[in-house]
This record gives sequence, C-alpha cells and structure tokens, in this order.
Amino acid sequence: MGEADPRQAAFDVLRRVDQEGAWSSVLLQHLTLPQRDIALATELVYGVLRRQMRLDQVIERFASRPLDRIDPALKITLRLALYQILHLTRIPPHAAVNEAVEMARRVAGRYPEAAAGFVNGLLRAVLRDRPRAEAAPEAGDPGDPAPALAVSESCPEWLVRRWLSSFGRAGAADLLAAMNRPASVALRVTTRGGSRDRVAGALQSEEIPTRPSRYLPDFLVADGGAPQRTEAFRRGDFYIQDEASGLVARMAGAVTGDRILDACAAPGGKALSMAQSVGPTGLVIAADLHPSRLRLLRANAGRLGLAHCVGLAADFSVESAPLSPASSFDVVLVDAPCSGTGVIRRNPELRYRLSPGSLAQLAALQHRLLSRCAGLVRPGGALVYSVCSLEPEEGVRQAERFGQEQPGFLLADPRPLLDEAARALVADTAAGPCLVTLPHRDDLDGFFAARWRRQR
Repeated sequence: MGEADPRQAAFDVLRRVDQEGAWSSVLLQHLTLPQRDIALATELVYGVLRRQMRLDQVIERFASRPLDRIDPALKITLRLALYQILHLTRIPPHAAVNEAVEMARRVAGRYPEAAAGFVNGLLRAVLRDRPRAEAAPEAGDPGDPAPALAVSESCPEWLVRRWLSSFGRAGAADLLAAMNRPASVALRVTTRGGSRDRVAGALQSEEIPTRPSRYLPDFLVADGGAPQRTEAFRRGDFYIQDEASGLVARMAGAVTGDRILDACAAPGGKALSMAQSVGPTGLVIAADLHPSRLRLLRANAGRLGLAHCVGLAADFSVESAPLSPASSFDVVLVDAPCSGTGVIRRNPELRYRLSPGSLAQLAALQHRLLSRCAGLVRPGGALVYSVCSLEPEEGVRQAERFGQEQPGFLLADPRPLLDEAARALVADTAAGPCLVTLPHRDDLDGFFAARWRRQR
C-alpha cells in the first residue's frame, strides 16, 4: 500500500477488514508512509475497531436512516471522523469534519454530493450536541450490566456475558477496558544482540525508549516508537514477542542439544526462542498447517542465525501426520489454534468474528492435537500445551480432560522454570498448577499453559 494520506490509508485498511475479512495488523505492516503518518493511520484503524459498536450507536442517534441502510463506505468514513472528534484531542473537530466530507466525495458511488451532504450534516449535528453523542448507553435492567457494557466497550454481548461469569462485574469491566487500550511491545533479546543493556542502548540511540521486563531476564518492553523499523531489528538483535508467549517458551525447559517439536509454530516466536536455548547441537522442528505461514518463520530464523530451526508443513490433528511415534522428542509444544480472546487488544476486529459455536469447534481441534502429539514425547520428556485464550473450555478444561485420559502424563508445576516475579502468574487451577496471564491484571496477553512430564 502506498497511500499519501494517513486517513485515506486508514479508510482503505478498514474497508478491507470489513469487506474482505483481512487482518488490520497485517495490512498496517505494509504501509509505505512516513513513520509519523503510519502512527496516525494505526491509531485511527485500531481506535475505530476498538470503538466500532459505540461509534455505530452515535451514528444511529444522529442519522436520518437506519444503520443498515447507510452505504458501507460512508459508515467507515463516519466512524473515522467520529473517532477523531470524540477520542482524539490533537485533531481539531472541524478539520475532521472537512476531511470526512472530502473522503465521502471520493468513496461515494453514483451520488458523491449527496454522500458529502449526508456526512457533513450528521457530523455537524454531533458537534452542536456533543453531550448527546457522548451520553452513555442506557443501562436498562440495573441487575444486568451486559447490554450496556457490550455497547460502551464495543464487545459482543455473548462474550461480555462469558467474562461476567468468569471474572465478575468489576473484573469483566476492567478486562473490557484493558482490551481497548494499546498493548505494549515486548522484545526478546537474542544471542546476536548480546546483553539486554546493550540492546536497550542501541534502541535508545534510535529514539526507542525501553525498560526491562518484570518477568523475563532477556526481555525489554518498548515505551514508544517502531522497534521493527530499526537497524537493531534488521541486525537480529531482538525478536518482537509478548512476554506471555516468552513465558510459555520458558516452560518448555529446553536445554542444549534437545530435540523439540513445535506442532503449531507460525509465526514462530516460541520456536525461535526454544531454538536459541537448544543451540546448534539441538533441533527444533517448527510445524504449521499452512506452508505460507512458514515463510515468515524461515525468514526470521535466517535473520537470527538459527539454521537448526526447521520449518515443516504438517497437520498434527490428523492421524496421517508425517512423524511417527518412534520420532520421539524431548519436548513437544502444542500452542494450539484457539479463539484468541486473550489477544483481542492486539487484534481488535477479532471480537466481531468470533461466535459461541466456534469455541466448541476449536475445543475439539485442541483435544485432537493434544491427544495425537502426546505420542511424540519420549519417556521422561515434556509436553506443553498453550492457548492465547481466556475461555475455560480451551484452557483449564482441556488440561483436566487430558489428565484424565492420559494417566502416563503427570502435570508438572512450571514455577521452578520461571523467575521469581513470573511464578506469581502460576495459578492452582482445577487441573493443577498452570500459567494463567490476564491483560487487565498483568498487562500481558491472556494465556493459559500447562506442562506435563511423560512417565518412564
């Protein structure tokens, strides 16, 4: 994408997300604007997606027609303008209106002036009556906070109800608020980067401030800027990876010379971390169902000098997977496909694409993966299961079921593998001690992870 205007770039990304099912994070990575404009386009795209239901309610309050009768391109134009008016202080409201009117002319179909007039009239009405636009959703039944929370935090009501059941009223409200805040960017320092202090200094020289991770001694947290656009990144000094993902890789307990299978590896952060731990005398087979997703993993393995991290296109949920039980591994990691509810703050459109039915389908897939990968663990070896999900049927219930069906595997407490601060993230669940991270409590992606040891 090579747009010259960040608002137009944001519009184009949002239209593809809406009409093609594209992922905003992927599209934003390919913008070719100046860094300042990329930052604005990113703010607009993520802001609109995080507040879409609330913005649509404002449109409904002021529009002369039902929401479903407004042209999709004009809806996106209005959402962009309303986000700037209601949520950004550095953009003058009248400038946002004028930009939106011009955009309406560009994106409208047969009647550009009518579209511009409609957008202009609605947005100027909002400016005249901001209290009405900013009024909270009607509470309805005081004993049922789900409908108002769903609209105010732009999250489907069925998902809000699940989180109310899991975390309580205050916890669910905190979680929803956390999902609408930008996630921090964490960086795992590689052997090429040397020490954490050295990489922090290199990034500071490129105007990227960082601070040490609380949980992992080889991680930094960036406080701004675009670390992926630095010379330090191109040199392979670090890999961008959330701390929760780094903790899962640490739970593998990989040591020099180990043979490891990462059965669902792409995009590869955990596989690359474990490859660094096992060194060139070890082997990490990084498998994924989709060959196209392995390209980025191979590119990163080359950038980091990890030739012993080998990609493999394979589906370990089926019996015809290419590795037989005789191909036993010291560690098998099943970072299973999941709902992703723990990473909605990084993928805000995900909330609108999930359904209750998809959870049951994913849970069945996760069970097949765990059951079939268990046979690839050598006696005395470790099996690690993880999901970036907050849902119990993908996390603790999977671990409980596996423990009941596989008596030859004993759940192992992961705390001895973690540093002191990270041990507090291990919870004594119904399945036993497991890693549980929460965005609103820990400022980490939401993960569940369990580790078993296969008996000899």
